[in-house]
Amino acid sequence: MEKNPDYQLSTSVNEGILEIVITGEVTKSNVSKIHDEMISIIKAKNISNMLIDIRTLKGRLGIADTYFSIRSYPSDILKVNTAIVDIEENAAYEAFHEITATNAGRSLKCFTDIGAARAWLRTFEK
Repeated sequence: MEKNPDYQLSTSVNEGILEIVITGEVTKSNVSKIHDEMISIIKAKNISNMLIDIRTLKGRLGIADTYFSIRSYPSDILKVNTAIVDIEENAAYEAFHEITATNAGRSLKCFTDIGAARAWLRTFEK
């Protein structure tokens, strides 16, 4: 687990799915560090299915920051099937996130139920 005063990342692999839990708070000052750490983790694990749990993460990026963040992912990351688990209160933001990612060529879907997110990722297993 990465230690940072503002946020923490913990990772595990559950039935072939890379699961990343992000806790703490996302801010404009730490978002690029979180972004870079996530890319490093994904590349190191060399996995095709990933679940990101942000239910306890405080704060979200603005619409423009989300758009540019998604557009800045390397092309090999776009191939990773990604399920994001968030709370219902963030549904509108996550809907934008999902549509923007899909338009950028990324396989990404947002959920409020972690079981449903895992089930969706299992549909990609060979």
